Amino acid sequence: MKMKKLLLLTLPLIVTACTSGDGGFGASVVNVTASPDQIVTVNSTTTTGTTNYTFTNKAGSSATTINTATLSWKDTTGATRTETVAIPGFTLPAGFTCAAAGADPYAQCNYNDAGTTAGDRSVTRAINDAELFAKVFTANQSVTALPVTVQFNSTANALNFTFNSANTTGGGEGDPAETAPAPLLTVNTTGTQPYSGNLSVSISGNFAVTSTVKTLVLQVTDNKGNIDNTTYTSTNPSATFSIDTSKYPDGALTLRAIAITASGLTGTSAPQTVQIQNVSAPVMQILSPDSGATLTGPSTVRVQIRQSTSTFTLADLDGAGNDVRIDVRDFRGQIVKTTYGQAIKVSDGIYEAFIPLDLIGSDFSSNAYTITATAQATLNDGTSRNLNANTSVSTQVSDNKPPALSIIMPAYITDPYANLIRPTISRNSAFMIQASDDNGVSSLRVDFVCDPATALANQQCPVAPYTYNIPVGKGGVIQRVFDIGALMDGQPYIQNGNYTMRITAYDGANANIQEMPVQISRDIQNESIAGLSNQMSVQVVPDFTPGALNPTAATWSLVGTPTHDVRVVTLAYDNTVVLAEPTRTNVAPIVPAGTPIGITQSFAKEGSYGIAFIVEDLVTGNTHFYKPVWVDVKKNPS
Repeated sequence: MKMKKLLLLTLPLIVTACTSGDGGFGASVVNVTASPDQIVTVNSTTTTGTTNYTFTNKAGSSATTINTATLSWKDTTGATRTETVAIPGFTLPAGFTCAAAGADPYAQCNYNDAGTTAGDRSVTRAINDAELFAKVFTANQSVTALPVTVQFNSTANALNFTFNSANTTGGGEGDPAETAPAPLLTVNTTGTQPYSGNLSVSISGNFAVTSTVKTLVLQVTDNKGNIDNTTYTSTNPSATFSIDTSKYPDGALTLRAIAITASGLTGTSAPQTVQIQNVSAPVMQILSPDSGATLTGPSTVRVQIRQSTSTFTLADLDGAGNDVRIDVRDFRGQIVKTTYGQAIKVSDGIYEAFIPLDLIGSDFSSNAYTITATAQATLNDGTSRNLNANTSVSTQVSDNKPPALSIIMPAYITDPYANLIRPTISRNSAFMIQASDDNGVSSLRVDFVCDPATALANQQCPVAPYTYNIPVGKGGVIQRVFDIGALMDGQPYIQNGNYTMRITAYDGANANIQEMPVQISRDIQNESIAGLSNQMSVQVVPDFTPGALNPTAATWSLVGTPTHDVRVVTLAYDNTVVLAEPTRTNVAPIVPAGTPIGITQSFAKEGSYGIAFIVEDLVTGNTHFYKPVWVDVKKNPS
């Protein structure tokens, strides 16, 4: 019987969970057991010693990936401690048995094939005790008989262990037990506070004779609470560091010595606070328009004044309370327009002015101009400094409109004007943009711009943004998928942290810019969507009739259901393997939590067909790109 041809369905597709063993896939139900001896002993030098674990997927359950374990125990106060560790991942096959499974425990059984029946599937894995229990050892280096429970992800049960630390026996027969270091800190700089310039600080780890030095750290905390524990480190038992105080804001600087042994014992000195003061002028920048931009209409000049180390006040420049002046010079260097604005405080030490500027009109021609911003700052020592910044732009007097441009994915998960939470981009992410223009979109540009004002601790902001150019050369409405997860580890390497994702669409003469704050993160918890596996399953409807298309239809489904509401973009690829250019797309703004995600497509002709999904968690902001899985459709021999 031939199947009725189906249209491309919109999300969500309800995939029925079957537990009767008739060939349907249900949610994963995984039980795990361990080898009989469930007492483990670990110390700082343990590298061998394993425990065998048997993972069983119940009959009819879908395949699942096991890659983490969560350990729980009670600390000395009686509070429950929980730590999650990564383990070498593996895929536990679906709960179906077939002939191939007899030879290979990891073999996948196609439930459409003859001889496949629902049945429990088990896989035994040996996991290193030291890797699994390292965090328990670090927190409990002198315990015996500590109850610890272990639960692997996607499993229905936890295992009970008794954990012993080998350190309870000391360093060996006749050797004293290792003790934590007791570091000391000394400020060598003479003179009275506040200090300026370079500050000399010595620290001694005071390591025990039985200890091996791993790291000696001078931790520096500025008066804004920013902690730097990576700049000043040593592998020697004592060290002297020279701190450049001009890199920190004036005020209190808190110093602390941290000593860490190779076995993981840590000692911390008492904090010591000094006062610093370095007189330096603030920095002025023109943030927009961009240098080299072409203005085709009225614009706004955004000027930022950023405190270096000294606090400051700005002088009134026009008697009306305006403290920032904008001069526009033509190609001859002559001032053709002057306007003023007022800088307002946007965060500690950062002021911005937004000054309207119109260079499109009868008084101006299409030409090159230089925009100069000036201000006068009075520092906290009473001295005055002149501030200035420049940017070069050109104008184009034209009736052509810039391209329309939208960022479809990721999307804001909260109102950015009320409570900004940044969408998260990881190695498994992609984003999608849509542009259109009556004259055609010539190219798209993607910039990841780092602003020190919003950067995370230890995030380094380069002078130039991370830039990617995408040639287009098409008219009408276009959509592009950008596989950023495949590029962010390359060159340029995008460091973890906060960025403004800036998309620019060009039509050859005009440009449109859209921006969205995002977070780049490679943390494992940000690489997945809660409740969903990172895998996609495909079920086909075969037809072996001579001359008929085979298969006649296919269903693509994500494994699991989302824990939170999600936003889903479905991407269909018909006879194309260019990921950036899907044939068709569908956007589901909100798919409720717990709803299966999938799509069914029937086939009218031979070819290669693929479905991909971009899913964004509307609670965490995690964005995941499920790359296309392909189905080849051919005619059966006549």
